Amino acid sequence: MKGHVSRRGKTWAFWFDIDPDPLTGKRRQQTRSGFKSEKQAWKECRTAIAEYERGHPVTASRRKVAPALDEWLNRIEHSIKPSMAQNWRNYAAYYVIPYIGQRDVQEIDGTVCDALYAKLLAEGRVKARPKKRPTTRAVHTRRLGPGGKTLPCRPYSYDTVRCFHTHVEDDPAIGQPIMPKKLGQRAAEDAAESARRKLNPGLEPKTVVNTHRMLHRAWEDFTTWGWAKRNVVSDAHPPRVPRKGRKIWTVAQLQTFLQRARSDRFFALWVLEATSGMRRCELAGARRDLLDLDAGTLTIEVTRVVVDGRVIESDGKTENAQHILALDPFTLAVLKAHVEQLDQERRDFGLDYHDHGVLFCWQDGRPPHPDTITRRFKKLAAAAGLPEIDLHDVRHSYATAGRDAKIDWKALSHRIGHSDVAFTMKQYVQTDLEADRRVATTLAELIIGGSLASTARGEEDDGHHLGETA
Repeated sequence: MKGHVSRRGKTWAFWFDIDPDPLTGKRRQQTRSGFKSEKQAWKECRTAIAEYERGHPVTASRRKVAPALDEWLNRIEHSIKPSMAQNWRNYAAYYVIPYIGQRDVQEIDGTVCDALYAKLLAEGRVKARPKKRPTTRAVHTRRLGPGGKTLPCRPYSYDTVRCFHTHVEDDPAIGQPIMPKKLGQRAAEDAAESARRKLNPGLEPKTVVNTHRMLHRAWEDFTTWGWAKRNVVSDAHPPRVPRKGRKIWTVAQLQTFLQRARSDRFFALWVLEATSGMRRCELAGARRDLLDLDAGTLTIEVTRVVVDGRVIESDGKTENAQHILALDPFTLAVLKAHVEQLDQERRDFGLDYHDHGVLFCWQDGRPPHPDTITRRFKKLAAAAGLPEIDLHDVRHSYATAGRDAKIDWKALSHRIGHSDVAFTMKQYVQTDLEADRRVATTLAELIIGGSLASTARGEEDDGHHLGETA
């Protein structure tokens, strides 16, 4: 490979041919100018050629972080999950570009990243955008079934207003807006929750670590593409994520919850969660056509996840996320009754039914937002007087119950959709208090035993007699 040097005004420049454009085949050159002497230009030319031939070419440029991240995300988007792509776009837009977006890529180093992480931990939280109010209001309607039978009104606008009345033909309420009685209650609950939590202005360490991982991947590609000399993000120090204790329910508490949820529309969903440990995204994405009542199985394929408030379909969290789930007789019976209810609602709504193919839906076929499932779970748990846990903690409760029942680790790992058995064992081989007490007693008797144990018992008896004498 041969380079060239020439004078450009008062300074010198070099250039050399590189591989043609991979898509068009057109000729490409790498060039750089601004050198004070011909000798300096030749020196830098030889260095640039050597780096290019080693596969690490770096083009001197004033490329900014913001457009670099945008181009990077556009180029790699097809190679990652849609949910991850959207999350990384959010990290870039909310936590990176506002702070270092206008700096040159080649200016960034580990010190800059550390300063960014400190800023995010202190005041990086982005306020949620205000929710849009619905543009239309639900009104009372008179609905007729296929045979002319009058049906309940039910013009749902989830979950703020609803009407279960059967309107007569001359009912003056027909066409009138339905008063959103639950809207004020939900607003009050949200306000109370916000006041209770008192969120600090800084980001959680886990979010900052996720941002660090995104930047690390970006600079890895920047280095490959010649935008940076090396992955300087490796020099940064992301925050430590503190370990959090896992909250779980006992088997008795799970039973209490299911008893309280018997009258809930999504009772079948709660039973399936309690008897399978499915993730929320799997429950929200469960397909009716993948439920085989004859074989007693449910195939898990599509999941529905929430990214930036929007619901996105995905193919699961791990390689083992897509699998066939065997159903116990009780869960199968509950799901069978649930499907019969769906069929009746489809007949009632007729052409107004919105068939999205999901197993758990509202009365008109529309799927609930996954966050709505979480809110509904919280309300039912509170009404049952149970300790507050997250919906995902029911999954942990299920896995812990499996561990206590001495279920085979491989079978349990496959059932809950983990990537491998080692991960399941690492998560759930946690010695409980009773098991720890048995270990303590057994080893203490082995170590102390004999005369020392007799001496300890004798001293205890002496102390007891002295107490009686006093």
